Amino acid sequence: MIIELSISGMSCGGCAASLQKALLAQPAITAAEVDFSRHQAVVDTALSRTELVALIEAQGFIAE
Repeated sequence: MIIELSISGMSCGGCAASLQKALLAQPAITAAEVDFSRHQAVVDTALSRTELVALIEAQGFIAE
């Protein structure tokens, strides 16, 4: 399932790259694109929206 989320707390493109790398390391995530300029993440995952938000927030960002 494709989930789109707004991401707060990214201060640079490196933050987006770091979050994207962390997401892609998860077995339940098949694709992830984090866009710093749009403050958005688009993720193809078997996780629920709640699980995905918790995963992103564990990385230090705010997802909604």
